[in-house]
Amino acid sequence: MRSARFVHVALFNVLLAATGNAAEPVSGWRGNTTGLWPDADPPLEWHRIPRGALEGMRASADRPKGKDHGNAPFVAKGLVRDWLVIGPFAVQALPQRFDDDLLHDEATVEAVAGQKVGDLAWKPATVPPDDIMVFGTAELPWLDVAKAIDAGRTQLAYAHVYVFSPRGGPVRVVVDHGHGLKAWVNGKEVYRSPQQGVGLGYYTAISKHELQHLDQPSPRFDAELKPGWNRLLLKLSSSPQGDGKDMRCSLRIMDPPDVKYDTKNIRWMTPLPGRSTSTPIMVGDRLFVMAEPDELLCLDKNDGRVLWSAAINYYEALTSEERRAQPAYAERVDPLIAKLRQETDLVKQTRLRAEIHKALVGIDLARFQIKADGHFEAHFGIVGFTMPTPLSDGKFVYVWSGLGVAACFDLDGRRQWITRVKAEELTYGSSPVLADGIFVVFLNSLYGLDAKTGKLLWQQKKIRYNVAALLGATVAGKHVVITQRGDLVRPSDGEILFRQRDSSAAGDTGWSPPVILGDRMYLPKYGVKTISEWDLNEAKPDKWEPRLVRTLELPSEESRGAGGKWIDRWTAGSPLIWDGMAYEIDIYQTIYGVELSTGKMLYRRDANLDGFTHYNSVAVAASPTLAGKHLIFCDNQGTTLVVQPGPSYKVEARNQIATQLERSWPLPAQETLTYAPPLAEGRRLYFRGERYMYCVGEK
Repeated sequence: MRSARFVHVALFNVLLAATGNAAEPVSGWRGNTTGLWPDADPPLEWHRIPRGALEGMRASADRPKGKDHGNAPFVAKGLVRDWLVIGPFAVQALPQRFDDDLLHDEATVEAVAGQKVGDLAWKPATVPPDDIMVFGTAELPWLDVAKAIDAGRTQLAYAHVYVFSPRGGPVRVVVDHGHGLKAWVNGKEVYRSPQQGVGLGYYTAISKHELQHLDQPSPRFDAELKPGWNRLLLKLSSSPQGDGKDMRCSLRIMDPPDVKYDTKNIRWMTPLPGRSTSTPIMVGDRLFVMAEPDELLCLDKNDGRVLWSAAINYYEALTSEERRAQPAYAERVDPLIAKLRQETDLVKQTRLRAEIHKALVGIDLARFQIKADGHFEAHFGIVGFTMPTPLSDGKFVYVWSGLGVAACFDLDGRRQWITRVKAEELTYGSSPVLADGIFVVFLNSLYGLDAKTGKLLWQQKKIRYNVAALLGATVAGKHVVITQRGDLVRPSDGEILFRQRDSSAAGDTGWSPPVILGDRMYLPKYGVKTISEWDLNEAKPDKWEPRLVRTLELPSEESRGAGGKWIDRWTAGSPLIWDGMAYEIDIYQTIYGVELSTGKMLYRRDANLDGFTHYNSVAVAASPTLAGKHLIFCDNQGTTLVVQPGPSYKVEARNQIATQLERSWPLPAQETLTYAPPLAEGRRLYFRGERYMYCVGEK
């Protein structure tokens, strides 16, 4: 195995490789391009756990036999899955007869499987689970009552469940319903709407709402649960029009936003104006963080204070001449932006952004209308515009937005330049790279900008595919940019110096950038399935041909699931290369340890994390990280495993940051944390969440 000293030297080299000035560090993808923080010594344990009614909650469709919860299943992520339903009950007219009591005393109902009301009996109905093995789920998990009872037009039905809360207390229930819905908790009516109430409907709509700055919340109601068992009864109606079969609801139980927490080793947490999947970077005493849809924030790393922020968008990229030529900007747009900068309420911010966008499009449609294909639009709810990680050379911070806007700021927030690259249709942004004085970015093509002025120097149209990040290195004494697929590009003019035979081929070969350590490139392909190790030192100035040292492939059976079904073991993170081993984690929460010298898979383990997957959510996206003597693996629901490196799998700690957010739609209230890997320094870790930036460390 390679020594730790080798990796320390390699890490030092790679941090200097993308800049011509060896005295200045360069940060970017993964916070330092490698995910290696060997000198850190953070605590092994931390948590932020809500102590509300949802903690330990269980649910039972049939009536409990005692006061204890027995073996009733947990209510995972607030989703109640098993119900008893009864119906259909025909009524003469809806919504006029919506309040008819067809159970002869709705407030006292305690459903029992098989028990009859007239000729109808209570029978089970099940909600689909939140399944991390089903990638790309578009529909919400619906309780489809009409399907369970074969309902038609102008009918009513009921759904009932028993909910066990160990401590009781206030809860918030957010629900989409296809037509009328009434709800009782322990016999008390808590919600009534005889008409449809849908704020989301499909996970794909998350992207539509965010792109268009829509404010369209789902219905909700608050209730008080008592300790122990509680009764939840729903009445649902079908529509008098059409086939009348939309008697569905999708319901999530949540702790209220003011729930109390038990915390350990959380030094500070700072609210952020928007989510982002980009990685924070650290420059001296400052953290630089992106926030949707267009903000760069500078935080003090010691206390989390926001020192300054700046916007990077089409409007900011207008020149002084363009602004003077169109007085409507100052008259119609600037006052709205001034309000936005002062507004702290997230809903009001969304409404202001909608007004700003409408004003800009009204002034100049061609300039401000976002051009994107349907695939990008549907996935916008996870990638966003701020997916590219900023980078710094120690003096300036460089930012690339998925809108196609590049900018440079000094460390105090003074903008040096801003440039709009008039690219084609928008697509997933990639983290940029600084190499030999050139700021290299990707958006359907590769572009090189002068790092001092922002002037566009070249475009390389042959580079058509790049996911997540570009990297920088020094090969045979020359600076080089390396794409996600392993292409080597000269930063001065964009010439392709080396590419593998299939590098330019269409089709998805993976999402993960390579890892560069010293003279070696570790290039993943097809998720965690393959890593190829390349010796870059073989690339001479007159003959750019890196040597393929070896290819590491997981056994083919690792890509087979139950019944032999093929599973694409995709991963959004780069591998962690440390001390002769490669560590990877796929989107299904499986960790792999592979020996580099032999290619042997030393272990494969289900990480037993708690991620959340749907069309705009991936259970695991963050690259593995080395923090001192331990590996860190994160899901997107605030769970972090601390694992010992080495040939055997040993978990040292399991930590949870479970901040509950106020949700507009029936989604888990858990803050999405984290899509980006943590940063480590000294006795601290820094995590970027959907709503907060966290510093973990002993106080």
